[in-house]
Amino acid sequence: SISAFLRKQWYQRRVREDCENYDAILNPVLNRELRRTGGRVLITIGDQDIDFSPSFTIFLSTRDPSVEFPPDICSRVTFVNFTVTRSSLQSQCANRVLKSERPDVDQKRSDLLKLQGEFAVRLRHLEKALLTSLNEAKGSILEDEKVIGTLETLKSEAAEIQRKVEETDVVMEEVENVTKIYRPLSVQCSGIFFAMETLNQIHYLYQYSLQFFLEMFETVVTQNSNLTGVTGTTERLKIITNDLFTKAYNSLGRGMFEEDRLILANVLSQIFLKSSGTINVDAEFNYILRATGGLAKNLPPIKGFTEKQVQAIHTLSTSLDAFKDLPAYVAKNGEAVLANLNQISVDPLLCWEGADSQDPITLALYKMIYVHTLRPDKVFGACRKFVSAVFGESFISDEQLDLYSITKNEVKANTPVLLCCVTGYDASGRVEDMATDQKQALSNIAIGSAEGFSLAEKAINAAAKSGKWVMLKNVHLAPGWLVQLEKKLHALKAHPNFRLFLTLEITPKIPVNLLRAGRIIVFEPPDGIKANLLRTFNSIAGNRVNRAPNERARMYFLLAWFHAIVQERLRYTPLGWSKKYEFNESDLKCACDTIDRWIDDTAQGRDNLPPNKIPWGALCTLMSQSIYGGRIDNNFDQLLMNSFVKRIFQAGTFESDFQLVEKVDEGGSSLVIPDGLRREDFLRWMHKLPDTQTPAWLGLPNNADQVILQTKATTFIQKLLKMQAVTDDEDLAYQDLDFSAGASRKSSVIGSAARPQWMKTLEGNVKQWLSVIPQDEIPVLKRTVENIKDPLYRFFEREVTIGRNLLKTVLTDLRDIAQVCELKKKQTNYIRSLLSDLQKGIVPKSWLRYTVPNGVTINPWIIDFSERIRQILRVVEAAQKGATALRELTVWLG
Repeated sequence: SISAFLRKQWYQRRVREDCENYDAILNPVLNRELRRTGGRVLITIGDQDIDFSPSFTIFLSTRDPSVEFPPDICSRVTFVNFTVTRSSLQSQCANRVLKSERPDVDQKRSDLLKLQGEFAVRLRHLEKALLTSLNEAKGSILEDEKVIGTLETLKSEAAEIQRKVEETDVVMEEVENVTKIYRPLSVQCSGIFFAMETLNQIHYLYQYSLQFFLEMFETVVTQNSNLTGVTGTTERLKIITNDLFTKAYNSLGRGMFEEDRLILANVLSQIFLKSSGTINVDAEFNYILRATGGLAKNLPPIKGFTEKQVQAIHTLSTSLDAFKDLPAYVAKNGEAVLANLNQISVDPLLCWEGADSQDPITLALYKMIYVHTLRPDKVFGACRKFVSAVFGESFISDEQLDLYSITKNEVKANTPVLLCCVTGYDASGRVEDMATDQKQALSNIAIGSAEGFSLAEKAINAAAKSGKWVMLKNVHLAPGWLVQLEKKLHALKAHPNFRLFLTLEITPKIPVNLLRAGRIIVFEPPDGIKANLLRTFNSIAGNRVNRAPNERARMYFLLAWFHAIVQERLRYTPLGWSKKYEFNESDLKCACDTIDRWIDDTAQGRDNLPPNKIPWGALCTLMSQSIYGGRIDNNFDQLLMNSFVKRIFQAGTFESDFQLVEKVDEGGSSLVIPDGLRREDFLRWMHKLPDTQTPAWLGLPNNADQVILQTKATTFIQKLLKMQAVTDDEDLAYQDLDFSAGASRKSSVIGSAARPQWMKTLEGNVKQWLSVIPQDEIPVLKRTVENIKDPLYRFFEREVTIGRNLLKTVLTDLRDIAQVCELKKKQTNYIRSLLSDLQKGIVPKSWLRYTVPNGVTINPWIIDFSERIRQILRVVEAAQKGATALRELTVWLG
């Protein structure tokens, strides 16, 4: 305890780790509440007066980077931030790769640094000896032989040291020239790590530590089989660079959702291109992420193109010089462009300046820009082609997850493996199968009760000594206990073969330190009816499906088909369902139990059951009103549920020509129910289904995919912008660096006029927004005895007041931001929050004073807000004419 430490007068300092929270008993120590009594210095701890040593010091440390300390703590302690910086990480990575690739140069550099240090120490000793001689001199210094001798020795040794220092400087210059070869790699390393640090902006699950990155880098440099037999420095450096990016994508990607992996690949591509210095793509990506489309007025229409597309074409032509002639080209070749855009996989027409002479990477990027502008729902395919052009076709290929290889080669004994699953999916079976195949002892413990905690601690302690495996299931049910588990693992000295697996549902309650300390693997079910059917049938035991009567297997197939339809339509919300309902595996299990009970009661042990004897009415009612329908709170959704249940659960489904789906493709063919009575028959039919299905299988129009893809594309750009907004702050790290052979590294001097690219872009966007928003102040409606009695007038008065106040706020904020971007005004906390939101395309919370669709970006909001302000000005004008004019006013609802 603190009191015990303070009692010992000889005790000077104390280090306390993991101080995310502290006990209030420390307050007297932090406040230095001391008092003197009879020559003693006392401090009160709890109810005891304790002697306080003046040399006592306490150090409080934490490994949690997300912890936030209250202001009262900040004012009483001294903070030291040990967070890694870009330059320090570059130095670490350069030292590691130099030690591995050129150990002779690394040894020579270490010896020279040591020698230079010894020279400096020797000079200090000589200076000290001279000062001592001068201090002891008596009489004239010039007549003191000891002083003269010391001066002569100092002069001769200093000259010798100076000569040796000059020699070491020459050698150090040679070492520096070798080090420059690996400097681009160190810059890429720092870029990758800080991109990893930024991934939590996308999802709270993406938390990574510096140790994780350094282990990954060490593996690529020292344990790379691709380097075997390669001796050339340039060739080896190229292999290390490519493998580093591939390793980063694979290691991070397996712990991310499928939709976020393409964002990671895109960010890695930008880091590679920016650090290599061969191609500058800042302007192109700035257009993709921050283009302010939809603000131009009175644009001439183009036949066959929507107003939104015309606005996008105009914005692209004014943003990038290569596309300056795009509006004229589209107007002249409209039919050809439309035909090209309507292709399933858009291969853009080369309609921009210099397309024929562009290198493959730039060409792929410009194709992505073209698709993003005119067919944003197709941007994912274009983005994959761009990444493939940078790193190769195999970079983003879906590789099979090898859980055993990860467990054996990439995970240490005290590193937990976090198997993160979406709701309704269980990955524990993979670990159990792996342990069985490897004949490894595995302890399974379910977490959620006090008994489970004690069993888990005993199992971990025992397995850590014997080298066995432990799997804790559903640890998300005990987030508080996970904090203690992470601290236990941090201090654990375990057997090298010990492994700990944690299965959990994805939830923000998981401690950050545990996510950073572990290896995250995300399991999510694949999309599509085929995958859903196979997952459902594989989750049900075969002997249960094949039980008598024979009709039971078909009933299970009908349930699996119905469950797949219900769940897959959730992907098309709000087209499939009006909202995201939590249809999950518990509904399926309950429905299976219901079918078994009704079939068993009706069959009475017989091997066959006529379809017309099955209680269809009872099953339909239970399915539509209770099991699945019990989650529905919308009348239209309930009608949909009733229609699906009646369509699938009927006697006609036992006919061999019953159509599950009509017109599944453009040819008009239908999907007929399989003819079989055994589980194996239905599984064979499922495996023959195509891997991709059209929305028609779900009872939706085939163009429903376009709506969903457009929404996903918007989300994709928003997430990419969150990543880019943070990495833009590091743009200056790449400035003034010359990576060419023989060039010296220039010092980067950042003046007050230097601004990151996002600030320059935001300044231009703010000026555009200010040009769109009406600048006139909205007059205040004056009340009179007559008009105040009119409820319509009172309604408009409230709307005018809200609009007037919001317009004042928006204009003031935009003008302040413009001044900040021009470096004419200092930032405040409020302005920083506005900058953070606007550069990410997010509408600031202080502006959201009326309801807007979820996820709306700033440009559509500005256009909508401007129209609302113009309408309010018309309301004010009508109100001044009288109540009759207000009643005749046409109101635009947005």
